[in-house]
Amino acid sequence: MLGFNIVLERARKGNEQSLMRLYDLCCDTVFNASYRIVMNAQDAEEITQDAFLKTFENLDSFSGSERDFVAFVKTVAINKSIDMFRKHSKEPFYEEIDNTADQIEDDTDFEDFPIEKIKEALNNLPDGYRLTITLRLIDGLEFSEIAERMGIKESSVRSQYARGLEKLRSNVTAQYNEVPHP
Repeated sequence: MLGFNIVLERARKGNEQSLMRLYDLCCDTVFNASYRIVMNAQDAEEITQDAFLKTFENLDSFSGSERDFVAFVKTVAINKSIDMFRKHSKEPFYEEIDNTADQIEDDTDFEDFPIEKIKEALNNLPDGYRLTITLRLIDGLEFSEIAERMGIKESSVRSQYARGLEKLRSNVTAQYNEVPHP
């Protein structure tokens, strides 16, 4: 098995096998990050392809580890996903709301609930809440990064996140209490 740096160097020279190895390295991660934002498999596939094309066009300027490469392609895909989300969303990403979310805790206390119920409740949230929670909890972006990428105030992101978590907790609890469980 060739090391990452050798694969990267060969990919820079246009070696198709090396390009495919780079693609295989993170295509699932990139697709999943995109899908969580756009909620459409076809759009996520298109974004994934576009993210790799952009990355491969700029391989000469990339310097970093395998982990850095995965993070770079994922970041490109997240940015493209946010652009597509904003372009096609029928509702605005956020509401102008107050600064009541200054002290937000990421302690989501969902451990007692089945993951399927959490995913279902997350997918049923309004787009702004779902996107903010996804970018923060799943993709690990800071509030300032989300605000910058969305072109809105950090306080609005924090408020969206706090309200989204509150609604998510409520929805998960309601769903869980509706069905008998062991």
